[in-house]
Amino acid sequence: MKVGASAKPRVYTPAPTSASFKKSKLADRGKEAEDAVRAYLEAWAAASERRDFDRLVDTKAAGRTIRAAPADFEAYALETDSWPTAALIEVKETRHAYRLDRSRLTQMPRLRKRAKAGVHVYVLVYHSVERQWRCMTPRTWGEPSTKGSWDLRPLAAFRTPGEALVWADGYHPSSPWWR
Repeated sequence: MKVGASAKPRVYTPAPTSASFKKSKLADRGKEAEDAVRAYLEAWAAASERRDFDRLVDTKAAGRTIRAAPADFEAYALETDSWPTAALIEVKETRHAYRLDRSRLTQMPRLRKRAKAGVHVYVLVYHSVERQWRCMTPRTWGEPSTKGSWDLRPLAAFRTPGEALVWADGYHPSSPWWR
């Protein structure tokens, strides 16, 4: 180094503690619907210490670096002295007034298997143009297929995800799932 020249200070940069990834452009699709379901589940879980839920990791948001979760949310409850209850809740958003493309529900085989294992499985569909919610259950899925779409007109439409969940299999006031 020449006399009188100033040396550039070395800046210490710590190594990243977690793997970075590029966020997919699709990661925010359906965010409005998922946020509404999260808000409902937060209020639901806060109503009792015997309730809990988790938002499962979104494989699209993680740049497809992890295995896809079976659903968007899992919820647990023990309201009485009966067996604990577990549920998977998948949230889908569509611009169509009453249809959901079957190809959008790629985890259907895993959801069917979990339902057969005793887990309550719900697919909440948010129709964003109409701002209405419908809830599909294993009894409304029909035969396994990846072609075409579901016609959801036979399912009642509701203003909130909570109402759609409460009425998914008929209203049960003693159900542990709903406030």
